[in-house]
Amino acid sequence: MAERSKKTRYRYPSSVDGNLARKLERKPSRQELERQLDRIGRMDFDQLYERQPETAAERNARRRAQMRASIRPAQKVSALALLGFLCTGLLMVVLLLCYVRLNTISRSIVSMKKEISQLEVEQVSLLTEYEQTFDPSAVKEAAAAAGMSQPSDSQVYYISLPGEDQAKVHRQESGPLEKFFTAVGRGIFVPAE
Repeated sequence: MAERSKKTRYRYPSSVDGNLARKLERKPSRQELERQLDRIGRMDFDQLYERQPETAAERNARRRAQMRASIRPAQKVSALALLGFLCTGLLMVVLLLCYVRLNTISRSIVSMKKEISQLEVEQVSLLTEYEQTFDPSAVKEAAAAAGMSQPSDSQVYYISLPGEDQAKVHRQESGPLEKFFTAVGRGIFVPAE
């Protein structure tokens, strides 16, 4: 039975199970319909499709609607939203400054790399010059150019001194703190025998 009622209920494609609410429009009265028909009958074809002149009530209603649309009540901005916008702006400025700083640093790095490559070339040339100064053949040539010659055996003198080499070191007297620390240092760093 339940199956039959469902089948009969949905038999027609336009039938709907449930409540469909529709907006009811106001139907024009008989007198209004007659006036409209009478007016249409009296008008020419061109007048039928022309725009009707606006009445004062319609004009006032249209103006009021425009005024309502143009005048909005003042809206308040919350402090949290304002703080969020300020923080976002501040972060954007900081990010921009960081990019500028990064660009400056990368430029200085490039210039330093160029300078390093120039200094490396200069180092190689200076090292070759330095090595040439200790070359025995270069030393002999420089000595010959300066007018120097090897000494003969008659020009060489040997001096021998009897006794040992001695040296005296004169120091100021140290204060008690210095004596203490020296004694501690000697005690700690005494070589093991």
